[in-house]
Amino acid sequence: MAIPQPVRRTQVVTDTKQLTVSTVRIRADYYDTVVFDDSKGKRHSGWTIGGFVIDKQSRRAATRDEALEQHHDAVDAAYAEEPQPITEQVPGGEPGE
Repeated sequence: MAIPQPVRRTQVVTDTKQLTVSTVRIRADYYDTVVFDDSKGKRHSGWTIGGFVIDKQSRRAATRDEALEQHHDAVDAAYAEEPQPITEQVPGGEPGE
């Protein structure tokens, strides 16, 4: 198994959040982009931003260009949006029902 190779890493620090967007190459046709919560206490871990679940979900890309586009989109979201908690959905019902 190959060691993941860093492609791009961007830290986003604002008054309300400390995030890192990280994109790595796993193998020739496999890149992963992840958003990490760098705040003390990980207060946004498991929340969403830009379609990512912080610290919990990665997005796969088949090419470097796709991976860099995902990275750019995640960084834009990290600057422009605030993390949102995930509301639990009950099948056929409203959240929290």
